[in-house]
Amino acid sequence: MAQQIEDSESPVIIHRQADSPGVAGELQTFLARVYDDVEVVDVTLHYRQSASADFQSIPMRPLLDSLGEYMIAIETSVSEYPGLQYYIEAVDSAGKVTNRGFSYAPIVLPLQAPEASAVASVAEPVLAEPGKSGFSSSTLLMGVGAILLLGALAGGGGGGSDSPPESGGVTLTIITDAPGDN
Repeated sequence: MAQQIEDSESPVIIHRQADSPGVAGELQTFLARVYDDVEVVDVTLHYRQSASADFQSIPMRPLLDSLGEYMIAIETSVSEYPGLQYYIEAVDSAGKVTNRGFSYAPIVLPLQAPEASAVASVAEPVLAEPGKSGFSSSTLLMGVGAILLLGALAGGGGGGSDSPPESGGVTLTIITDAPGDN
């Protein structure tokens, strides 16, 4: 008959806060090492990006081939910063709970605003109204212009001559009739 081990200790959470701020709109990764004298049953990250929002919960996943290391990555919003508030909760087989941070005193990960060029690459798509196209004429022309520009820069936009162009640049003119476009 197997002897049952009594779970006499609460879990231990070792979590190191980030040394530098994260960037709003990018994935933020959280890592914790969790130990218990018998068994860790659950490790959860509770987080929010706005102090007025409710905490959201997401289970942290154990890393393969590791002893007690848990990780999760979450997306952050570009529009809401300067910080992400969070705490980590671990539960053992006896139901004992340990927190690193608390809902009333969360850990803060500062988030800095993304650079202007990075914002364009992570911007969310705009959905069109029903019955309308998702593209404006200026968007379509800018896309075609970008393709033409890339082709010209790659050497596909020659003027039929083997001699190099006289100027060192490419001129792209976009003419639209959409209101508000210049």
